[in-house]
Amino acid sequence: MIQRFTGQLPLWARTDHPMLRYELARAAGRVPRRAKLFRAFWIVLLGLLLAGGGYLIATGFLRQPPGQNLTEGAMNVVFWPLLLVQILMSVVTLALTGSTVAEEVRRQTWDNLRATQSGAELTIRTRWAAVFYRIRGLIGAVLFVRVLLILGILYDLTAFQGRYLDLLINGIVPDVPLPAAALLLAFMMTASLLLPVTAVGFDAAIGLLIATIFQQRTYAVLAQVLYVVFRLTVVSALVYGTTHFINGNLPASDLGAWLLAGGFAALGDWGLAFLNLGFFGEIWATIPYGIFLGLALLVFSLGLAALTDAVVALAVRQAELRG
Repeated sequence: MIQRFTGQLPLWARTDHPMLRYELARAAGRVPRRAKLFRAFWIVLLGLLLAGGGYLIATGFLRQPPGQNLTEGAMNVVFWPLLLVQILMSVVTLALTGSTVAEEVRRQTWDNLRATQSGAELTIRTRWAAVFYRIRGLIGAVLFVRVLLILGILYDLTAFQGRYLDLLINGIVPDVPLPAAALLLAFMMTASLLLPVTAVGFDAAIGLLIATIFQQRTYAVLAQVLYVVFRLTVVSALVYGTTHFINGNLPASDLGAWLLAGGFAALGDWGLAFLNLGFFGEIWATIPYGIFLGLALLVFSLGLAALTDAVVALAVRQAELRG
């Protein structure tokens, strides 16, 4: 099945491509075996600390249950740790691509690559593809947790003799039939799996664009830091605004509330909070046309993939034009 999937990828994104194989081997060869084991130990320890911290936050430091039911409790436990992991993914992705040109210049190989037919393009594109292979562990962990939460949604739908979804859409604006609500919910679950992948691809593309515009390492690192600060500011503002809106502490018009919730899901937590059906149902009841947020997220994820391709193409042109 994996071979069938990878067979659909461009040649430069397959592990049997010489440049991608060289890129991955070069990255793996930098780390000694002992360092890899040490890094694995710290990753496991960090995962346990994040899980423990999430449980303490969800239980109010062991003063209350994590949630009213199993799925709500699971979401409350994993939300903040997974949000931190997703932010870490963005930072690592940017670091892996943001100094691409500076590294080649330091090795004195950049001029040779630019002089070779499609050399600069293949360098940019293989570095972009290599990101997914190099952080596949983080991506796999994020997607695994999301699959478990989706299974929780499917379990919740069996509540009230299978009428839970019917109860959630009762009285919402607009009134939609049950099959349409189920389809829109499926769109949201699909988008929640696509968004982490497309967001990583976009961050990698931004890193490559930074690398081709700022070919000196100092300026490239500074641009990366500014982008990370911007991303953290956006995520913090969206999480803060949405939390206060849901708690009734932030008044907003219907359109403003819809855009706030949509921005929070698209740019803040990549649709994570919506995988709690109780929370998503509250959005439906509170915000008119909130049930269409799942469809909007799916469209956004596909649009982000198209934008990523355009940014990579722009980075390729910059690499070919700039000396």
